[in-house]
Amino acid sequence: MTTRPPSQDQQSLAHLLDVEIGGDTFDVAAARVMDAVAPAIGYEPAEQSSERQREFAKSIGLNVIADSKRVASAKIGEALFAKNQDAIATLNLKPRDSVVRVEHFEHEGEMRSVEQEFIVSSIQRNGRVFFKGGNGQGAWPTQLRKHAG
Repeated sequence: MTTRPPSQDQQSLAHLLDVEIGGDTFDVAAARVMDAVAPAIGYEPAEQSSERQREFAKSIGLNVIADSKRVASAKIGEALFAKNQDAIATLNLKPRDSVVRVEHFEHEGEMRSVEQEFIVSSIQRNGRVFFKGGNGQGAWPTQLRKHAG
């Protein structure tokens, strides 16, 4: 995922469909165009963003109340991508770094957390961090902190 601007093809399609994509990113523009053509190509028509999407979006500082599910999903995805890229830069994450993954969960009505130490093996383009010897275990950078020791 990137936050590049809409492509020329998207702009042309949006103009033909009378869909406004000014100021949108590539992914949001794609969602708006898809909403416009979905029924004509055998896909589900656009639906209002879900309550779950609206609540989650609000928790990360977005307002998707007026958006479709597709547009809300694109906006949320971009916001999470940006947060993960910021965390990678802030932590200066790179392979062989020692990190602590912090997981928060609710158990018997109480919030708890578990911390585990790992060594970074790789970082994917989407920001996902994988660990050495973790049998595929990984985390998003926003779940990590550098090991103090």
